[in-house]
Amino acid sequence: MSQFLPGSDAEEYAEIAQPLRALMKLETSDFYIGKRISLGGDLGTVRYVGNVVGTQHDWLGIEWDDPTRGKHNGTYNDHLYFQCLNPQPFAASFIRSTRKFDQPKGFMEAIQQKYAPASLDPNYLLGILMEPDEPISISGKVVEEIGFGKIAERQAMLNELQIAILDRACIAGYGSKPWFSPYGSELLDKDFNQKDPITRFGKDLPKVQFLDLGQNLLELWTDVTAICEGLQIKMLRLNGNRFRGLEVPSWQAATLDKVYGDIEELYLEDTLLTWYQVLFLTSHFHRLQTLRLASNLFTDIPKCLPTTNLTSLDLSYNCFQCIGCLHNLTSLPLLEKLFLRWNQIDRLTCDTLGPVSTCQRLSNPTNCSTFTEPMVFKSLLHLDVSDNLISSFHFISHLLTLVPKLKSLRISHNPLFVTMTSDESFMLTLARVGSIQTLNYSTITSAQRLNSELYYLNQIGVTLSEYPAEKAADVLTYHPRFVELCNLHGEPTVNREGTASSTFLDNTLGSRLITFIFSFKSYPSPEHGALVDGREETIKTIRLPRSINTYYLKSEVGRLFSIQPMHLRLIWETGEWDPVGLSLGPEDDDYWSVGSQDSAYDGEGGDAGGFASSVDGNSLIGEDQEGGYGGSEDEPAALGDEEKEKGKWVRREVELVDGTREVGHWIEGREANVRVEYREKVY
Repeated sequence: MSQFLPGSDAEEYAEIAQPLRALMKLETSDFYIGKRISLGGDLGTVRYVGNVVGTQHDWLGIEWDDPTRGKHNGTYNDHLYFQCLNPQPFAASFIRSTRKFDQPKGFMEAIQQKYAPASLDPNYLLGILMEPDEPISISGKVVEEIGFGKIAERQAMLNELQIAILDRACIAGYGSKPWFSPYGSELLDKDFNQKDPITRFGKDLPKVQFLDLGQNLLELWTDVTAICEGLQIKMLRLNGNRFRGLEVPSWQAATLDKVYGDIEELYLEDTLLTWYQVLFLTSHFHRLQTLRLASNLFTDIPKCLPTTNLTSLDLSYNCFQCIGCLHNLTSLPLLEKLFLRWNQIDRLTCDTLGPVSTCQRLSNPTNCSTFTEPMVFKSLLHLDVSDNLISSFHFISHLLTLVPKLKSLRISHNPLFVTMTSDESFMLTLARVGSIQTLNYSTITSAQRLNSELYYLNQIGVTLSEYPAEKAADVLTYHPRFVELCNLHGEPTVNREGTASSTFLDNTLGSRLITFIFSFKSYPSPEHGALVDGREETIKTIRLPRSINTYYLKSEVGRLFSIQPMHLRLIWETGEWDPVGLSLGPEDDDYWSVGSQDSAYDGEGGDAGGFASSVDGNSLIGEDQEGGYGGSEDEPAALGDEEKEKGKWVRREVELVDGTREVGHWIEGREANVRVEYREKVY
């Protein structure tokens, strides 16, 4: 034991080795909580070792790095055996310890196998230089190998290697086991100088600047430190590892600033570290400029990062709900790029975040409304909030208050733009954020900016026309650039002669949805398939975009009422009245001059979809899709039931016929009453 650290006495060794042994958990068993395993290339972490109720012998509870690989989440047959870091429902499973696991490797062994196999087999280069047994062909043409021998020979010269990519190499540490390091258990009984391996790494890999150790079997930060000591790396990638211990012995801790002090790019994606663990690690990366922390289930930023040179930060695929959750990051003086793709962001700031059901690691989320200082990213130039839950232009209109120097914005694939054309979404976004030079990776021209601002001003004018003059100030709070744009292009035309609206006609997702109220009271008989009427009417409500077609609408109705869509008829009850002749019948010529049920499509053909007006049970084609037959909504209300029965006025109903035309082509309001009928025969 005394040979572990030459030159140090037993007391000094005991002070270092005992905490290290507790951290490394050197059990006599080959499996322990936190051990990393690889089974057929699938990586996982041991979370449980023991018995499973109803079975014999011990099992290993594994949390897989791929959260879809398992069969449960640590709870089996209503019994909780262990908890996973990943909250997905199928992240874990039980396996036997007798399974044949992939063999772990040491760092230097992995380097030699990939870049210098000749050092393991002296005849390797000779085999490379010899002609292959079979010619290589691509698309039926034989190709000639030229220079592959030189490439292999150059790769074998480790002293010239600059980029070392060792992802998925089953690296467990400096050696083949996590604690096989210059101060590990397998070296306790060897006469070994702790400086030798570090010096040897520096000699063997003097030019390596990029080191990728992603998706390996690393467990301890002390092994990462042992690997990096002596190397002059600028970029370190550790994506997909699961660390169970970040502490290092005191004598190694003194070298951390030197080991990591020159690294400029650090990748810790999908490591499931907590934010405080990230703070602990990055405190030694003094020159860090780029930090990737995607897929770590972060919900808030309780404290700012310790590095002051950071210019690019990636927090994609996390659980942030608003930009206000990142308030503490405003302390970073040089931050220029912020990536927030695939979060749950739907607003700038919030009064309360509420629970995040998809993340079990949420403890006390930051309430961004509690900050007393204004939130401003003073140096931020590029922001990516694509693939989030943004559904209102209010987010875009007030974005510059938080990011005043914004030059590049990516905001595509949000619910706000689902019902818009690409041109419309581009113009309405660009006009609201006047300072940006790049939108969704497209460089903005002066003509695009002019057209967008003019279109936006026209839209504001239309919105103002819907309100009385005393409500104009309330409307303009949604458009902070209105005064600025009026000074540039003049005020838009506002015509308030029409009826004022009671709600804002902002281009939000809500303004582009129709509330469908479906009523249904005819069901097929389970015995004979015949219609059974007179049952209690069923009413169901759903909100759908105006841009959907009848096919999609019928599929949603079929799902609501558990009926195949092909057996459905959808009748839109417009609430309007139409005048008809008193004695109109099949024997009259005028009856057939309007149309019949067999031609219930408009002039554009059946594929485009159409509608049919129902009058006294007979389907007629509406001659005017917008205005019907000219009946007034107020006139039928004054008629008695006797006059209606005579046929002077009937309720106007429109059948939504199958087709690809948008439903919003007919329904202009935000609410529609639709009667659902069962159609036994399908034509």
